[in-house]
Amino acid sequence: MKSTWSKLHKILKIGLIFLILGTGPLLILIGLDSLGLIDAGNALEPGILAMLSFFPSIILIIIGSILTYLKRKKAKISL
Repeated sequence: MKSTWSKLHKILKIGLIFLILGTGPLLILIGLDSLGLIDAGNALEPGILAMLSFFPSIILIIIGSILTYLKRKKAKISL
């Protein structure tokens, strides 16, 4: 039995990983700053990383979702 991750198209996987790695540091800093554990101040570098990686990852996720849907639809028809 295959896992859900292995059924996804490669472009969708890349987009999800790109989104997590690009926006993750900024979200962690915002979370720790709101809890009062650190004083993040001006989180310029994680903000720029999130800005530069967000829209390309969303585009990859949309394209990968369409390709995954088409692959599943083709597999269902061939059965």
